[in-house]
Amino acid sequence: MTPSKIPLELDQRIRLQAQNRCGYCLSPQHLVMARLEIEHIIPRAKGGSDQESNLWLACPLCNRHKSDRINAVDPETATPIALFNPRRQS
Repeated sequence: MTPSKIPLELDQRIRLQAQNRCGYCLSPQHLVMARLEIEHIIPRAKGGSDQESNLWLACPLCNRHKSDRINAVDPETATPIALFNPRRQS
């Protein structure tokens, strides 16, 4: 799938909202050895949109690890659960 082009104004607004930190590991931009990426909470491959409510910051390591997943198996119950949503959960 072709990467989407996020408008600069939206990119800057998300970086401000996220306080220039990865939404998953909370690493600040100045400690990450690469630029934090705008990531899709619900990946485009799973029907996610480019709307602001579906975008957040992630470091390259967290973004690659999450990939296109939206669920994971809970190790205690063996049931699928939704992955952490940095916009809605703390």
